[in-house]
Amino acid sequence: MKESEFRALEDTIRKHQYLYYVLNKPEISDKEFDSLFQKLIDLEKKFPNLVSPNSPTKMVGSDLSNEFEKFTHKIPVLSLENTYSTNELLEWATKTGLDEEYSVEWKVDGASIVLYYESGQLETCVSRGTGGVGDNITENIRTVKNIPLVLPKPLTLYVRGEVYMNFSDFEEFNSTQGGRYANPRNLTSGTIKHKNSSQVAKRPLRIVTYDGFLVDKKKIKTHKEMLSLLEEMRLPVSTDNQIVKGKKLSETIEKFHKKKDSLGYPTDGLVVKLNDLGKRLELGETTHSPRWARALKFDALMKESIVKSIDFAVGRTGKITPRAEIEPIQLAGTTVRYATLHNQDYINELGVGIGATVKVAKRGEIIPAVEEVVIPPKEVFQIPEKCPSCGTKTIYIDDSVDKFCPNKKCPAREMNGLIFFCQKKQMDIEGLGDKQIENFYNEGIIKSIPDIYDLHKKKSELEVREGLGEKSVKIILEGIEKSKEKDLLRILPSLGLHEVGHKVTELLIENDFDSIDSIISEVKKKDAREKFLSIHGLGDRTVDAIIQQFQDKELLKLISELKKRGLNFNAKKKEKSSNEIFKDQIWCVTGSFENFNPREKAMTLVEFYGGKKTGSISNKTTHLLAGDGAGSKLEKAISLGIKIVTEEEFLQLLKQAGYDT
Repeated sequence: MKESEFRALEDTIRKHQYLYYVLNKPEISDKEFDSLFQKLIDLEKKFPNLVSPNSPTKMVGSDLSNEFEKFTHKIPVLSLENTYSTNELLEWATKTGLDEEYSVEWKVDGASIVLYYESGQLETCVSRGTGGVGDNITENIRTVKNIPLVLPKPLTLYVRGEVYMNFSDFEEFNSTQGGRYANPRNLTSGTIKHKNSSQVAKRPLRIVTYDGFLVDKKKIKTHKEMLSLLEEMRLPVSTDNQIVKGKKLSETIEKFHKKKDSLGYPTDGLVVKLNDLGKRLELGETTHSPRWARALKFDALMKESIVKSIDFAVGRTGKITPRAEIEPIQLAGTTVRYATLHNQDYINELGVGIGATVKVAKRGEIIPAVEEVVIPPKEVFQIPEKCPSCGTKTIYIDDSVDKFCPNKKCPAREMNGLIFFCQKKQMDIEGLGDKQIENFYNEGIIKSIPDIYDLHKKKSELEVREGLGEKSVKIILEGIEKSKEKDLLRILPSLGLHEVGHKVTELLIENDFDSIDSIISEVKKKDAREKFLSIHGLGDRTVDAIIQQFQDKELLKLISELKKRGLNFNAKKKEKSSNEIFKDQIWCVTGSFENFNPREKAMTLVEFYGGKKTGSISNKTTHLLAGDGAGSKLEKAISLGIKIVTEEEFLQLLKQAGYDT
């Protein structure tokens, strides 16, 4: 085969990847694309000498372990100096020049990387690291679908960008993992450091690029020109970027503020940069940050404190979360004495240790977190190698940046498993709050979930305990009895199984696994894996976890014990209309509605009239109910030719079925 034919096929595939992943305007069907892709894979096997290092097949990744080498950056990879109010930002802009032009861009909250293109070929992808040296994560970043591995022109171009996940993609993926990831940023940071790029390829990573450094002779005079060049090179650039005069900054920032809550991806502020590259050179930079740019952080209320000590919480999954005890400060109306440090990577990134002066903020007005180090400690803190609760050696699981205690009998894990089971979102047992369970566990009254349902045997003993009494005990026992009314939809995710949360349980029930016995029976069959994988929304990891756990003798014994105590492991049969107007249809919903708030009400009606619902758009989706503010789901549905239904049209369909609106 001629090399020119090989390269032509690669170029055709790259063109369709760009149309699909960046422009959302596919010109061929998924089946046709898959056929082209498979053809290239087959040819590469047949002619290995013709395989290019940036072949589109690299986006599939490899299952070989990555050993990350250190890479010295070829460009300065500086941090931005933060401001915490629009007034602070405008003071800086006034000094820099209000007649100058500035770029205003979202500060996407993900993982910072640099893409090094040499003569148009993506040679190296590097994490920010220290700013001078980063990790070579090329094989992992090559799997991100919306970046070109080859530029349309043979430019030597170094590009800065942020790898991130959309909220919807994160929620869908995290639901298949039993909700084990705290937020998109944590999952993104862990994923780009995964040992196997084939696993990275399965994660819904995206990238947005925001700056470039052109090594070739072509002269770029402004940031606006550079952004245009990045777009011309098929690199993803935010469509919200604006170039405005300094006098218009306040007005522009206000517009961005109004839009931030409707964004489909995580952002923690804005970046404002001088447009004129020549003036950037004149202003220069410090050893840490450029003088020609500032980051305007959202939720800017932060206060300084000193880290007194660092301890740990061990969750029900064994995840170890470090937290800093700080000198008490008043923040958002409350006294804050502790702030989360997330994990060792986060500690290392900030350089946190005992004695450090830090800035603490309340993320989303809920969880206090250490955000910055003002005065560094003598040494950066290191999480001990052993579980603080049971002394077992801690481990990393898969691509997680968190450490875990693998001991299922770890006291902290057992106690937090009980707390999780009784929480409002789970079995919702009134009277058994965190403190009460902790007391009962420490005193040996409750050591396992079945013990909860045996508490009535200790009624007299409990009534005379200090801090309880007849009334409190009555509330607890009635709460326990009431929890027996819950069905499989609530009981299964309450057990705290790996990968099996509310979403996965719902998917199982919707696909006729409406009892615990039907799941246990299925996992024993030879084709069980294929059966579960045929359920839209269940991936390899989730299916493997289901099969493994439902053959575990300890779990089967637990289920048996709870059945004996009267718990209902069957799902309630959903009432359905005889008029199945949505039969054989799969519906998704996006946007906001006048008559369906929350919008899940609309999907309940879809199921009532014979249809199925899905949380994401795919080739299997037949209809999208689109309301006000519909975003990426609508764009993808249009590109796939899925029928779009407005709220008014949906109401008309319901009326025809006899539904009284």
